[in-house]
Amino acid sequence: MISVFYMNKNNFLKFILHRYPFLFIDKVICFEKQIYLISKFRVRPDIFFFSGHFPKNPIFPGVLILESMMQSAGILCGMSYKNIFKKLYYLTTIKNAKFKRLVFPNDILNIKIFFLNHHKNFIKFHGFAFVKDLLVCEAIITIYIQ
Repeated sequence: MISVFYMNKNNFLKFILHRYPFLFIDKVICFEKQIYLISKFRVRPDIFFFSGHFPKNPIFPGVLILESMMQSAGILCGMSYKNIFKKLYYLTTIKNAKFKRLVFPNDILNIKIFFLNHHKNFIKFHGFAFVKDLLVCEAIITIYIQ
């Protein structure tokens, strides 16, 4: 069953422990239990690291694009499995990460995360990040649930 809806921070924060200033998801748009999740993050120009990454040419760091995928994966886990509600999620593996385009302040990052498999406390996902309809990053990520 596909669920299309708008879920704001007040609702999805119960599924992950990330908070400002290290929260890189603004809303959840679409979700299918144990299948996929689509989320969005507006790259605000006032984010603290832009003053140093890079002065006069601010770029959203690639590692934080991956972090937004991991946070989306954590939300997908929390919404899919009742027994892992409010657990800690640790990024354990990043494979085949490809960065295709730069992400700038005021861009809207659209994150699509797909469930691949689950073995014990490890869950593997295929993540994609887009700005508009242009792919900016994709990677296979694995998280460990404690």
